[in-house]
Amino acid sequence: MTSVHLLHRATDDAGPRIIEEPAVRFGLGGFALFVTAGLVTALDLPSAIGTAVVLGVTAAAALPLDRGPACGLGLAGWAVAEGFAVHAYGELRLAPTDLGLLAGFVLASLAAALLGGAERRLS
Repeated sequence: MTSVHLLHRATDDAGPRIIEEPAVRFGLGGFALFVTAGLVTALDLPSAIGTAVVLGVTAAAALPLDRGPACGLGLAGWAVAEGFAVHAYGELRLAPTDLGLLAGFVLASLAAALLGGAERRLS
């Protein structure tokens, strides 16, 4: 009987892994935010704690990203925090305090991406 190996075995000269693709990392960050939204809602955390949790997940997910995708992830993190930690049932508002929160999320994710990029350049 003949067997055919359909799976490629990893070798030393293998190309980049799929997890290293920027779009995959961005998608995993979005998935992490999706899970965080569910946890924040299910645990019924106070607004400040829920927002801090979402901000931490957003910044951690932005570490391996470039600046552009990190800013997009910051925007998504703000939407999750605004819709599930601050307000109920996905309600987004654009009051001055909400816009300040938006700026904070985008700047935090941008700073995390710059920090992660500096670490990638050093290694």
